[in-house]
Amino acid sequence: MAIDLVMGLPPEESNYGHSMQDYLKRLQRDTFDAFQLAMKHLRASAERRKKSYNIRVKAEQFQVGDWVYYHYPRRYQKKSPKWQKSYIGPYLATRMIAPVNYVLQRSAKSKPFVVHADKLKRCYGETPKCSLSQNDQ
Repeated sequence: MAIDLVMGLPPEESNYGHSMQDYLKRLQRDTFDAFQLAMKHLRASAERRKKSYNIRVKAEQFQVGDWVYYHYPRRYQKKSPKWQKSYIGPYLATRMIAPVNYVLQRSAKSKPFVVHADKLKRCYGETPKCSLSQNDQ
């Protein structure tokens, strides 16, 4: 025979004598406390992730007129991602939108577009002869 059946529930666990309002207040308080605890742990976890990311990140500044490659990983079927190109370009950085965005353009007739600096890689090889000049921008 179960001890709870013989002795009854402890006074703090029994709902006998409590009103619906007391139950709702206790439920709201417990839910609020659980939410606060979860937010505290999520904040600490986000700070840890940010700290570990910032250790690995290498901030690179590009100047207007630099040639860069743009990270644009396209996935093709029946090809291994290992052998696919992740970067396209080179593109000319025509303008900087502070602090981390750049306007890229491939040629004078192509449409310029804005990208984040994390998606760019400096071009060290041969760059095309471009008709874009500093005055056209």
